[in-house]
Amino acid sequence: MAKKLFNANDNLFLICDGTYARHQKSTNIEYQRKSFSGQKKVPLCKPFTLCTTDGYIVDMLGPYFANQNDALKILFTGSYQLSQAVSYLTEIVDKDDKLKLEYVKDQSNVLKLKIPSRHISRTTYRCFVRYIPNSVGVPGLTHYTCECANGKRTVGSCSHIAAVVYYLSYARYLSKIFKPVEILSEVFKKNNYIPVIESDSDKD
Repeated sequence: MAKKLFNANDNLFLICDGTYARHQKSTNIEYQRKSFSGQKKVPLCKPFTLCTTDGYIVDMLGPYFANQNDALKILFTGSYQLSQAVSYLTEIVDKDDKLKLEYVKDQSNVLKLKIPSRHISRTTYRCFVRYIPNSVGVPGLTHYTCECANGKRTVGSCSHIAAVVYYLSYARYLSKIFKPVEILSEVFKKNNYIPVIESDSDKD
């Protein structure tokens, strides 16, 4: 399925996703507190799994605390922001799949960059992300904002911010960032198609 969607036969495709591992209550109070899921109402931990499309497990990260799972969901609020993040990212990286990031003057822990609008070609939005240096996971992301209409929401993030976080946390480690439905980028290029009209045809 993945090979057909991306039109690539010689590439290895990985599925990266978190899963729940439920377990019994622990007599270790500190662990019990961190492993209790307010959403599921049961103790659990969440390993992050990297596997192939046929189910072979390549690697497994974590496990992570149950209260960290909610933070991931709040940031991306479902799969929509993640899918949009991939689309935005392919528009702003250079030919080497690198993202040009800048720092706010006198604040080396605040990143900034401009992302073009997907609706209006002449419009760009400035994004700002404040983070804790050398931190790991969502708690290291302390503040973020964007100039777009959804950029100042307090639950979740806009797709522009999601693109930055997706790149810093995952995409920059990939050998190649695949552009969604890349074949469509060729549709409107000049000289691809030459219309043929018969002047003496009544059907034209």
